[in-house]
Amino acid sequence: FSILIAMIFAIAASLYAVKVFMPITFIQTVDEDTALPSVTLNAYKFHAETIGAEDKPVVIVLHGGPGGDYRNLLPIAPLGKDFHLVFYDQRMTGLSSRKSDGVVTLKSFFDDLDAFVEHYGRGEKVILLGHSWGAMMASGYIGMYPEKVSKIIMIEPGILRPDLSQPFFDGQSGPGPDIYFDLAKVWLNSWRVDISRDKYAREDYVISMAYPLMGGSGVHCGDVIPENFEGWRASRKVLNETVIAFVNDPVLLAQLDFITDAHKFSGDVLLIGSTCNKVYGAEYQKRHLPFYENIELVTIQDSGHFIFYDQLEESLR
Repeated sequence: FSILIAMIFAIAASLYAVKVFMPITFIQTVDEDTALPSVTLNAYKFHAETIGAEDKPVVIVLHGGPGGDYRNLLPIAPLGKDFHLVFYDQRMTGLSSRKSDGVVTLKSFFDDLDAFVEHYGRGEKVILLGHSWGAMMASGYIGMYPEKVSKIIMIEPGILRPDLSQPFFDGQSGPGPDIYFDLAKVWLNSWRVDISRDKYAREDYVISMAYPLMGGSGVHCGDVIPENFEGWRASRKVLNETVIAFVNDPVLLAQLDFITDAHKFSGDVLLIGSTCNKVYGAEYQKRHLPFYENIELVTIQDSGHFIFYDQLEESLR
């Protein structure tokens, strides 16, 4: 009997060792997985898909980040019965191509958005729907191209201009000591990630696996990310070249302005905020109201920053 127990332990240890040292193939992008829906614009291959008939009003959907992906906005798919929804992972994010060595800039984000507006709008005005960072992009875009947009929906934009955003900065906090062990495991596992065909896979693995562990102090209901929240693959490169670059360079940060020219846009603006987000939820969003000509602020009760996961039906309405 003791020999049998010893054999079982030996087999279990061997299997564990195989698992520990087995290479990880991280989530593949459109570069490797040709079955993924995609579109090439501005000489770059985006992971993108559409939902709804092409003869319906076009809605360009802008995900958060910078460096996130559109998977967490797919709950709005039911709107496809009335609209032609266009989803895309922004440059070097999500499942879009990683075949680029150039620096990701604000200009590249807006140039790409304009390409989507032109391609799918076919000369007609489009609707922009942006969440978080995507809402910041929507606000900046209507200041540049007010004639190309009919309406915008902004869900809890963050820093629209630095002088308006001190409470946003004050509300940010780093990870607590209770997750240090889990973060260490993520880092150790990252060395198993195969980077032979995707040099960004390891860094993306770290940021993607760490994000759900970070919680959301003051941002989500119960200070935790909703259990059913889904994302594909975050981008460390984009995070480094946008958020981290802005934070470390006061001159660069001072240049961020997504709101000053918003008055040029005369279409309807729907601003949505939540009650659980105490950092930049509905109460914080009130400071943005004077900058838009035709704006309505709607508060979604009992929801956090990912409102479609907390209150789907009310959010869709």
